[in-house]
Amino acid sequence: MPQLPSPGVDLGGDLLARIGAFATQLAAAREREEVGRRRTLRGDGQEFVGYRPYRPGEDLRRFDWELLARLDRPYVRVHRSEAREDWWVAVDASASMGVGRPGKLQSVAEAAAASIAVGLRLGAKITLVCSGGESARRPVHLTRTAELGRGLASLESLRATGRGGLEDLVANRALRAGARGCGRLLLFGDLLDVDPADVLRLLGGRRRLHLGQVLAPEEWDPAAVGDGDNASAGASAFVDPESGLRRRAGQDLVRGLDGYERSLEAFVGRWSELAAAHGMSHRVWSSADAFERFLPDLLR
Repeated sequence: MPQLPSPGVDLGGDLLARIGAFATQLAAAREREEVGRRRTLRGDGQEFVGYRPYRPGEDLRRFDWELLARLDRPYVRVHRSEAREDWWVAVDASASMGVGRPGKLQSVAEAAAASIAVGLRLGAKITLVCSGGESARRPVHLTRTAELGRGLASLESLRATGRGGLEDLVANRALRAGARGCGRLLLFGDLLDVDPADVLRLLGGRRRLHLGQVLAPEEWDPAAVGDGDNASAGASAFVDPESGLRRRAGQDLVRGLDGYERSLEAFVGRWSELAAAHGMSHRVWSSADAFERFLPDLLR
């Protein structure tokens, strides 16, 4: 098996600050949109279900001043439409996710971490599940923003290995049963190994399905790459990271790049059409893209 260029995950540096800023901004925007929808569609006749701690930037009209006076802690009123939602976040950590500089696994780990932060900021309960050989593990359950670090640690421990990708997760009966009652299900991976029919089985009820699809720069444009295991013109071979099969580069391979580009366009297009036809959210990006560019649209 050839060595993958980016098999691991590093969530250090300024990433935590970026995730925090992103989560605060996006959660505040989502809450403003929700208030606007309630005013337009329902007026003030919502069912009151309880309280939760006030979060900076929230509409002060929901603030309970009497509770603040009694408990000396800020709370806001929660209505039925705001009741806690369950999110499931599934990450592909199979060998194909180690392709690229930066690697696809690094990219989806950052996107998953930011999504988890947004969900926790909105009061959601999060379940994180990961696939991929030795990286497969039991689900990680997160219920408070203070637990974000535990989710980051789980993501940072991943390595791209094995053949079990998202298909192993979406076809898993235990995951399907556990995710049946969730409000949002987020799938992060390259979608290369997953059967669309299995993805459609995850739909149901009022659940929102979000498909986050990443491809490496080398996969978007292999002709522009001149070194590494998955190079093209000027390189010695293409290598399948999961099977280890190697194909020598040459004129036949170079001529095949046009067909590859057409196939890639059709592959991505099929997922986009499937998502549009069934009300799913789908975004595709390069592993070189910052999550701030594509994640707001994916999480809508």
